[in-house]
Amino acid sequence: MADLNDRLAVVVEQSPMTVSYQTPKNPSCVVCARRKVRCDRNDPCSACIKRGVECVFPTHIPPRRRKRQRSEEDRRQSGFSYQSPIRQDNAASARIRNIDHLATTHNAFPRASRPEQGMLLTGDGKSIYLDSNVWTSVRGELPRAEDVLRDMSDNDSNRSVQEADGETSLIMGGTMKKSLGEFHPSPLHIFKLWQTFLENVNPLIKILHGPTVQQQLLEASGSLDTVSKEFEALMFSIYCIALVSLKDDDVQNTYKESKAVLLSRFRRGARLAFTKAGILRTSKTVVLQAYVLYLLSLRASSDPQSIWSLCGVAVRIAQRIGLHRDGSELGLSIFETEMRRRLWRQLSILDATTAQSSGITSQLPYFSVDVLPPSNINDSELDPRMTDPPREHNGATEMMFVLARNEFGEWMRRWSKAGGDSHGGRGFLASSSLSYEAKDQAINELNRAFETKFLQYCDKSIPLHYMSARLMQTVVCQVRFSAHHPRQYGEKYHISLAERDFVFSTCVQILEGFEDCQSNEIIERYLWHVDNHIPWDALIYALYELQTRIDEEETKRSWVLIDSIYSRHYDQMRNRSKTPLDIAMQGLILKAWKSHSEERTRRNRSLLPRPQIVSVLSERSERGASSHQPRSEPSMSELGTPQGRPTQDISTPGNVEMFDPLNKFDLSPLDWSQWDDLLENFQLEFTNSELFSTDAC
Repeated sequence: MADLNDRLAVVVEQSPMTVSYQTPKNPSCVVCARRKVRCDRNDPCSACIKRGVECVFPTHIPPRRRKRQRSEEDRRQSGFSYQSPIRQDNAASARIRNIDHLATTHNAFPRASRPEQGMLLTGDGKSIYLDSNVWTSVRGELPRAEDVLRDMSDNDSNRSVQEADGETSLIMGGTMKKSLGEFHPSPLHIFKLWQTFLENVNPLIKILHGPTVQQQLLEASGSLDTVSKEFEALMFSIYCIALVSLKDDDVQNTYKESKAVLLSRFRRGARLAFTKAGILRTSKTVVLQAYVLYLLSLRASSDPQSIWSLCGVAVRIAQRIGLHRDGSELGLSIFETEMRRRLWRQLSILDATTAQSSGITSQLPYFSVDVLPPSNINDSELDPRMTDPPREHNGATEMMFVLARNEFGEWMRRWSKAGGDSHGGRGFLASSSLSYEAKDQAINELNRAFETKFLQYCDKSIPLHYMSARLMQTVVCQVRFSAHHPRQYGEKYHISLAERDFVFSTCVQILEGFEDCQSNEIIERYLWHVDNHIPWDALIYALYELQTRIDEEETKRSWVLIDSIYSRHYDQMRNRSKTPLDIAMQGLILKAWKSHSEERTRRNRSLLPRPQIVSVLSERSERGASSHQPRSEPSMSELGTPQGRPTQDISTPGNVEMFDPLNKFDLSPLDWSQWDDLLENFQLEFTNSELFSTDAC
């Protein structure tokens, strides 16, 4: 611990009016100064050489002209608030922090050998992090923090509506309005949406401190005309994601309007609120919190490519306010540090997962080595005024789901370099340089971590615990499937029978986990999180295997799972244009069932009950073969009865192939490169046009 403490960053918080600029000619190094021992002032010094630590000498701050201290009357007239919304007890929260960060190491992944020098300007809920050589070389010439932040606020208020509109209209659309009152729900509905957020959304992300935000929300709902533009953006984002987490019927019964109408209104209000808050120039954490919630609310109806691009804006805002540096090194309060850690981790996860869904390797690490993991504590144990850190729990808390995802991310980061070259989202699991034994050993390590830190404390009668347990079990199955993925083989016959049995059994477990998340009432409130994340790879491999498998129990269970999972997707997609993936999947389902039935007949086995999705697709295929005109899509709820609006297919009208998926693709042998292309194209085409709507208000 002594060595680690010696290597921690030295944080110097100085008032611009009291700093002494007499620079010693021969200063001691940072480590010796911290340990209060004599330093021989060599570079490196003998003490650091003996202890085996990096020797770093402090950066000298050049003198600058003093500025006249502003009186309290001047400050009040300027409109700059010295009362931080997070630390209400600190009237001098506006400050400059000069930071000399020492490099540390984490397992086998060392950070830069040179210290990173930067400074954090904070005040009035804003923060700006500067660490480039250009800025830090003239840090002594910078004005006081309160002057910088006040000037930024003045610049924002003096800018014309057209200027502010032009910056954000590209990604947010719309026209700035003075008041957004018409887009807000009633105070009663505001509170209901907030309660929905607390129950359905907050347990899975934890980027807001519930007690603090609830008090602010109650005050704001009673006086919408006086709410700050930054907090108003957060309010609309809460409306959006709370509404996304509800079923259509529940929204209609509670709010007397359709979910689509309300969601369109709230998203419109959110885009306008972000425009008013200056989303591209903001330095306020609350705006970034709102923006991350807004992106999460778009995931179910927008393609990952667009969300990933918009994540780039969020990452830049986070870096601008110094979220990528741990608050403890920046001298921030315990409360600020904890909430910043949570927000950075959630943003990292969002960026990584959407990048992977887009077929792109995220340039942002899963988790920055500078930012420590969130603490295992409940919100009730956090307070903006606290000065002593709360004691962390060893068992279950409100943070279980978030920390379980964090554990997986840390595991991925530790093993990310084990396979050598990058392999996209699959990382080392797809590397041929590691044996299956080594991969399985790594996965067993993850499973043990889940068991010892979380699963042994789970009470599955509690929705959050059940959801967390299901997440961890499914993650282990998915990484095992990735480690043994048939993409790593050539033709299917190259895989041994034992390996095929293992991979198929793993696929069935993945499908069972996904179906449980989709249908189990105890975690119905979290359906928004798992929806539209169908495990396509597991479905595809299982269908190929089912063509020749006839064992009674496992094949019967597999067909029931496939029927339920794809029927739900079919209903969701029947009023949308068909994608190549839809055509290929429907063809594979029909082909797999036909081959499976023929194999059972050949071996004198009785046929399994015909899945409903097979009946619906067969009827559609037969109907299409006898006509060249598009027909209406049948609803699964009607068991094959044609219902709904006519759909458009990707094939040329009049081509019989548009009705016969079996003729569209060569589905044999198992060609994973073909399926990968289809999955990528599906993600690109599965887009909600509302994302870039520019309707005038």
